[in-house]
Amino acid sequence: MSPEQLAHINELYEAMSRHDMDALRALGERYPDHRWRNAPDMPETAERVGTASALAYVEELFATFDRIETEVLDVIEVGPDEVIFAVRHRVRGARSGAWGERHEAHLWRARDGSIVSMEEFVSVEEARAAAGVA
Repeated sequence: MSPEQLAHINELYEAMSRHDMDALRALGERYPDHRWRNAPDMPETAERVGTASALAYVEELFATFDRIETEVLDVIEVGPDEVIFAVRHRVRGARSGAWGERHEAHLWRARDGSIVSMEEFVSVEEARAAAGVA
């Protein structure tokens, strides 16, 4: 994956943490056909295709959590067009004010110079298996 694409992924996590819909919309316009699938243990696992679908889901997240903080713990290149971001999410419920934490592994894929997908997994091992890397 190119350095520019890696920078865009980091920008996305930072924009999520700031609740910055304008920055998220701008990133979505760069990669309008991307796909996003939540981890299999999440309540919502339907694949989102395209910017409009992803932004609608992000708006739901922002309504549910008034704070979302994502920390990148590790970046693991698993192929020329695949990388895993191990992340820690800290969220605060908008109504309850309660904090929660979750670790995930995000498998990002690129093709023909464009980021095409992100799949969430519960562990780095699961993400590596999905990428076909032991």
